[in-house]
Amino acid sequence: MRALLTVVGGLGVLGAVLWLTASPAGAVAPSAEAGADLAARWCAACHVVSPSGAGTDAAPSFAAIANQRSPNEIRNFLAKPHARPMRGFSLSTREIEDVTAYIASLQQKAEVK
Repeated sequence: MRALLTVVGGLGVLGAVLWLTASPAGAVAPSAEAGADLAARWCAACHVVSPSGAGTDAAPSFAAIANQRSPNEIRNFLAKPHARPMRGFSLSTREIEDVTAYIASLQQKAEVK
């Protein structure tokens, strides 16, 4: 009986491990906060990345991008190699999701009357 319990317990642990590792990459919600941190480090040299105006205006502000592009368009843009001056700029899937979430959070909602 003890051997049977050990086998059943081991199968339960194995099942949990397989379930956790089989979860899709998008199972963890994107973090706008993490995206803001990435933007401050990597993007502020060219873009105004925050509502407070942090960054430069050599490229469109993140608020302008948020109001002109859908999250899907932003995500697709960030996933592709870029021309100058963003040549060699590469983000992981998780970073793309986080930066996309941050940019989308800057979208100005139309006033409801």
